[in-house]
Amino acid sequence: MEIMKIIWNKNRQVTTADILEELPKENSWKITTVMTLISRLTDKGILKVAKLGKLNNYSAKITEEEYKAIQADNFLEDMHNGSVKNFIATLFNNKKISKEDISDLKKWLKDV
Repeated sequence: MEIMKIIWNKNRQVTTADILEELPKENSWKITTVMTLISRLTDKGILKVAKLGKLNNYSAKITEEEYKAIQADNFLEDMHNGSVKNFIATLFNNKKISKEDISDLKKWLKDV
């Protein structure tokens, strides 16, 4: 997500060096880690790559909202067998969702 945020914020093609420069210094990201993550994002169709000379330039193929939706779907599938009900039950049982939140969700679902 951090790599994607950098690319969305730049709103232009970026190089690996651009990404490394913007990453939080306290994480001490290694270039090999960044390259691996960029490669995975490209393979998944989230990033597109354009070769300019010897440099690869990367840009987003999807919006931040589309990316969040993909990640949410993956999380639900991996952690809760695709069940929103199981996810909400986990939040409620761990006191991460209040009765007010549930009321708001009920109202929202009625309006959908």
